[in-house]
Amino acid sequence: MSKWRVLINKELKHLFRDTKTIVQTVVVPTFITPVLIGAIFWYISSIAQEETVKTYDIAYSGDISNQIYDEIEETDRFTIVPIDSLENLKLSVQDDSSDIGIYIDDEFNLEPSINSTVKVMVFYKDLDTFSQAKDILMNIINDYEKDIISTRLNDLNIDENILDPIDLEEEDLTTDKEFAGTFIGALIAFLFIAYILQGSMYPAIEMGAGEKERGTMETLISTNISSVEIIIGKMFSITLSAVITAIFSTLGFILPLIVVFLYFGDSIPDTFFNIVSAIVNPLAILGIFSMLVPLSIFMGALMLAVSVYSKNPKEAGLLLGNLMIFFFAPAYLPLINPGLEIDLVGSLIPCFSLALHTNALISDNLDPFLFSVTIFSTIVYSLISIYVTYIMFDDEKVIFRT
Repeated sequence: MSKWRVLINKELKHLFRDTKTIVQTVVVPTFITPVLIGAIFWYISSIAQEETVKTYDIAYSGDISNQIYDEIEETDRFTIVPIDSLENLKLSVQDDSSDIGIYIDDEFNLEPSINSTVKVMVFYKDLDTFSQAKDILMNIINDYEKDIISTRLNDLNIDENILDPIDLEEEDLTTDKEFAGTFIGALIAFLFIAYILQGSMYPAIEMGAGEKERGTMETLISTNISSVEIIIGKMFSITLSAVITAIFSTLGFILPLIVVFLYFGDSIPDTFFNIVSAIVNPLAILGIFSMLVPLSIFMGALMLAVSVYSKNPKEAGLLLGNLMIFFFAPAYLPLINPGLEIDLVGSLIPCFSLALHTNALISDNLDPFLFSVTIFSTIVYSLISIYVTYIMFDDEKVIFRT
């Protein structure tokens, strides 16, 4: 058996002898992923359901002898909070004492026979995605406005259709696959990156800064094992740990969906069924995994280089924690901007390209050329990081840096 294989066996036995490694690489990805995703969807659905019956506090100032006020008072979705002035009304919404505010001119007069207008001011904070307060209030105002317009046009013997010269028909052609890819694909990629980093970080610290602190690194360097063999052995151990984490995180995400797909497919809505089938598509899973392997090598080699450079595990943890930001930040962009599309430049950015290609694989609109560019560029990044690691191991000033 070659020396680097002996080193891999030694490192893996040392790693997986520790319960912490097993928990990080197997237990957490397998069980936490479905629980986490399930909790997210449960929370979102529960919040959305709660908003459908929630009663909102509406700050009201101005004239109260009008139909808008009557409609607000009659609906069970609003509780009116009287406010004495426009300034206090704004303040009430600003400091979250009220969910929404409305001010109606004291000289409110919209009699159908009078061609006049009045000022209605609505104040709100557009921060709560699920809040229905604005929609409910605007529907009340718009319905009242339509009634006034209709009455005035009838008095003038004018057909109401004169105001609608265009018969607009809207149809959302977004498929369930595209929805799953756009809104779920980026989340899947983000979780994979998190677990790969988790599976790489602890082994990298142990095999680099940890051995330096224990004094075993110098012993290893002084043997007849070359720097290249040491790098291969340690890097493949870290990569294998990361890949194992990726495999179990994939299984932890896919297996519950497969169970839902096989055993509850007839009882779930068609839309949800189509979303699940898009995610568990074997080609999509294979494509995602083919990107995860070179990315794991790249991350593992780079983390090992940083760990070897560090004086001790504490410094290694600090440096690697900062390094993780550079992996997380690109993967986070598709989460906050689901409409992003990958291009040639984006396909060269690690993690960012993984997230967008995951979207494309689930949506079934993958660009083979850009996908190949991502795979090739990640392999190049891996080779560069391996070379950097080699430089670290070949420099005695780094090895004996304390």
